[in-house]
Amino acid sequence: MRLETADRVYDSIDDFTITEAVRAVADLKTEFAILTLEDTSFMQAAGGTSGMVLEYRNAETDEHFVAKDKGISAEDVVAAFESFASADGAYKGAADWEPLEAKSAAGCGSAVLLAAVLPALTYLMW
Repeated sequence: MRLETADRVYDSIDDFTITEAVRAVADLKTEFAILTLEDTSFMQAAGGTSGMVLEYRNAETDEHFVAKDKGISAEDVVAAFESFASADGAYKGAADWEPLEAKSAAGCGSAVLLAAVLPALTYLMW
């Protein structure tokens, strides 16, 4: 398992580090957080103080989903990341998910995540 943000890779992954990574995104200290499992499935979040965008990809089925709500709270993102890490499946009920089109589902470069990151980057540059 791997947890990373735009500027950090975490050595150990537990509930504390997941919270730390997600809070850094929510507080606009970094642009995104990605939790990648051994099978290359991942969950990623971007956004900031007004809410976050959340996505996940199931490597086994090659399905990629995005939460319809583009303003998810940091606490809900933390819970989804923790569920994803533990593989308990609760993250599937954490949001109303919609599939991403294959042409826009390019992992960290997906159009949805990029749309969420650009306002944060613009804010940070000023």
